[in-house]
Amino acid sequence: MFRKNAGHRQIGMFDNVEQLPERVRRRLMASWAGTFYREVFCRIDEERFAGLYSAEPSRPNTPVNVLIGLEILKSGFGWSDEELYDHFLFDVQVRYAVGQRDLTSGDFELRTMYHFRQRLAGHMQETGENLLDEVFKQVTDEQLAVLKLKTGHQRMDSTQIASNIRQASRLHLLVEVVQRVGRMLSEEERAKYGAELASYCEGTAGQFCYRVKGAAIDEHLAALGRLMYRLVVELGVGYRERAVYQMLCRVFAEHFAVEGVEADTVVRVKRGRELSATALQSPDDWEATYREKGGVGYRGYVANVSETCAPENPVQLITLVQVAPNATDDEQMLVEAVPELKVRTQVEVLETDGGFTGPEAEEVLREQAVVQVPSGIRGGRPSADRLGWAEYTWELDGEGLPTKVTCPGGQTAEVRPARQKKRYQADFALSHCELCPLLNRCPARPLKRQPLRRLDLTARNAQVGQLRQRCARSREAGHNWRAAIESTIRSLKHPFGGQVGKLPVRGHIRVAMVITAGALMVNLRRIWRYQQGSSHSKAPAGASPVSSCWSRLRYVTNLVHRRQAHLFPSLALTLAKT
Repeated sequence: MFRKNAGHRQIGMFDNVEQLPERVRRRLMASWAGTFYREVFCRIDEERFAGLYSAEPSRPNTPVNVLIGLEILKSGFGWSDEELYDHFLFDVQVRYAVGQRDLTSGDFELRTMYHFRQRLAGHMQETGENLLDEVFKQVTDEQLAVLKLKTGHQRMDSTQIASNIRQASRLHLLVEVVQRVGRMLSEEERAKYGAELASYCEGTAGQFCYRVKGAAIDEHLAALGRLMYRLVVELGVGYRERAVYQMLCRVFAEHFAVEGVEADTVVRVKRGRELSATALQSPDDWEATYREKGGVGYRGYVANVSETCAPENPVQLITLVQVAPNATDDEQMLVEAVPELKVRTQVEVLETDGGFTGPEAEEVLREQAVVQVPSGIRGGRPSADRLGWAEYTWELDGEGLPTKVTCPGGQTAEVRPARQKKRYQADFALSHCELCPLLNRCPARPLKRQPLRRLDLTARNAQVGQLRQRCARSREAGHNWRAAIESTIRSLKHPFGGQVGKLPVRGHIRVAMVITAGALMVNLRRIWRYQQGSSHSKAPAGASPVSSCWSRLRYVTNLVHRRQAHLFPSLALTLAKT
């Protein structure tokens, strides 16, 4: 049964925090815990989670904002579940951060956290809605509004996130799958396939691979392919709905090809480019993929982060977090992110690196009226012997099509569609071109029957030209706004081993939850540092009121704490009359 938690807003007379000395209490409220309580915990909309609980009269739920708050702290500090639970029980700062002022109340079993995560994951699988991500957006939007931060200028970057899976070889993966199929079989079927499975099921997959010499790997791969093909064909009737059988079919299709028919069937091992980056990397994480970046191979996911970067902002906050299998292209991440960023933050300028550029990104950015400023461009660099498209000045219409162009020599010409589809051309006066010192590098060709030189191009040429111009300006001193997001990426991954970024979880849903919670904690730390550095800041909204009434309550509590309870009745009576 769902019940909203509002008790933390009511301060009790005998709360342990209220019994602390005034100096200590003020220090606690000014610490990160006080900022977390005001800027995160009090902003969590618990009503979003009501659907996870039964509507029938039953025992009330453990407060949702407490569970969400602890999940954020766990990701922000890189704690294990046991460490998190110990901090909740014994750490005054952690308890204060999640609205617990009394050490004798609020306890729950650790398995409550596990059940809550399962419900969150189940809800996301059924509906596609990530409730933790909704909390991030709601809390962040409120923080942006309260701090009056400008969100029109933002930057974006992605980073590799390693799933908690073993870096297994191809042979190790195939043997592990076969072992799991063997454990799935009935006693009768184990006897049927016992001779073929025996050599692979003795010990662990790692122990099997350790005994295999390099020259024999191909032979074992071929034998595994024949065995897996037989299992796929013969077990389909009885095990089609089982997850292990589905994994067997997927791995076989990814690593082997069947050639020929019936008696002439041959199972061939796939090699090189035949293997897909989306192939299964671990039996324990079906969504993790493989990607090479900078000559280094990664297995897992990619996290894409957007944050404000307006120079007049006193503090910059993360505005959007995306998590996807790491085979996902950066351009695709931008295409999915920009429409939502536009609605929530009214972004106008987006600083990125070259990986986020491309025709799809260009189209979406144009539709959303967002200007992209990349630090680089995909593709080769223009030749030094030929004028590049960035050396021309382009005018584009609302659909990104070129309408006018000015060459480096100063001539301006109208751009019109050519006879060929999706091609354009612009004509320049030959008399002017012949006097131009750049003539030898000019890509325009002279016409035979007219005193003109014609420049042939596509709409993409003009768009890339403008991108390269913005890219060049971004490298000028004082204009490189994208570089600082590298520190944001480090802050996000630091609790999990710095640049290694190996999370203690597996699966897309859990990885997304951990990264999203970590982003909330990065924002919280920034807000706290900003408030600490503001010498003239007012008392934060949501802080406990210090009135004469509460001062008297604290006075009464202190007397009781000092075993001077005989004074309590008279003081209580005096307090009641005020």
